[in-house]
Amino acid sequence: MIGARALYVLALVFAACSAAQAEPATARYAPAQLSFAETELQHASEASARGEFLLAERLSAQARLDARLAWSMSDSKALRRSAAEIHGRAVALERSMAAARAPVASR
Repeated sequence: MIGARALYVLALVFAACSAAQAEPATARYAPAQLSFAETELQHASEASARGEFLLAERLSAQARLDARLAWSMSDSKALRRSAAEIHGRAVALERSMAAARAPVASR
């Protein structure tokens, strides 16, 4: 028969092993967060094409934030790679909009 102390130690070991193998509670929501980022970036690109630069900037900034949040929510290399790619595309869109609005240097 196992004593109460041995059962307690086994329960602690089991809990520690389970916690070490479990994903963070937020990891299951990371793909949805990444999807939000992708959608917002798409809408930002569309707004930029229509000339709605303020809206495009706001949507792009939100896409960057959502991509960073998705990246931090998961340890998945594939998801993190996608989040970094979306973040980079958002930065590139913002830079292209800033360049398009920059005054042309006089000759």
